[in-house]
Amino acid sequence: MNAVIHQQGASRTSEKPPLLSVKDLSTYFFSREGVLKAVDGVSFEIRRGEALGIAGESGCGKSVTAQSILRLVPSNGRIVGGQILLHDDGGATDLVKLNWKGPEIRRIRGKEIAMIFQEPMAGFSMVYTIGNQTIEAIRLHQHCSQAEARKIAIETLGRVGMPKPEQTIDAYPYALSGGMRQRAMIAMALSCHPSLLIADEPTTAVDVTIQAQVLELLKDLQRDMSMALMVITHDLAVISELCDRVMIMYLGKDVESAPARALFSDPKHPYTVGLLKSVPELGRGRGQEIAAISGSVPGPYERPRGCSFHPRCPRLIQNVCDVEPPPQVELASSHRVRCHLYA
Repeated sequence: MNAVIHQQGASRTSEKPPLLSVKDLSTYFFSREGVLKAVDGVSFEIRRGEALGIAGESGCGKSVTAQSILRLVPSNGRIVGGQILLHDDGGATDLVKLNWKGPEIRRIRGKEIAMIFQEPMAGFSMVYTIGNQTIEAIRLHQHCSQAEARKIAIETLGRVGMPKPEQTIDAYPYALSGGMRQRAMIAMALSCHPSLLIADEPTTAVDVTIQAQVLELLKDLQRDMSMALMVITHDLAVISELCDRVMIMYLGKDVESAPARALFSDPKHPYTVGLLKSVPELGRGRGQEIAAISGSVPGPYERPRGCSFHPRCPRLIQNVCDVEPPPQVELASSHRVRCHLYA
């Protein structure tokens, strides 16, 4: 387990009302090879001002969960079940029921929920300056003049630590370094003061030095703007640094969800235990043993019967785990696990 565990304390957010409630969300992809259940019955909540980390191996459904929230699922995919409830003072809006390209969801994207994409180059058009693209987003949601929007864009670029924002605003994305592009994307996402910021692998495209700066920036911005943060990553160190609560996913399922301190100190699901044992501990030197999870992730169209993790599980219960899907069990307040061991 990573030696540095950042715990902001679940108590500071546990009493706040939910901002986003995802209930039994299922998003499938359809092709000639079959049906790929990218997200299969996932449920979680994000409260106002809270940071939720979603972790798991590549292909477990983390990014598709974020795409589903923003209704940006690729054309061969479809939300086949569940609810995505965005709460405000007037009640709750089910995003699943909205037309994915209609005016209601377009109003929500950027203004209420914004996203930092995994690869900054994919989030910008190369033929427009970062200023043009940020100003367009500001004017769409804030209905201000070109000059006012430019002023807001420069202020936001400065807030995220962009050097010389008055000049950088007129730069094209390809002319910026990886770290500067990441800051520009964060600035564009924050320019309309969203209630929820989704960060999909925010440190993947930058080097180690810039990673620390990006994490510190996100932490400071969340605190200063009192916004909710949803961090999608395979890096448990990022989760420990930023998040109040953690949800672990495996093959489209939410297998464990808990406050960060509880999950890192006392993981329950065998998959979560394996993930934490596979991370080297600071201070133990080169001789420490790193335990790998046995086997490999099944193919996308080869989902095992029963518990999806049972072919790799060291605590397999024969004729139970390999037959019946595990129920979701609440072990303690806000600590849920999907496993037959605790049924």
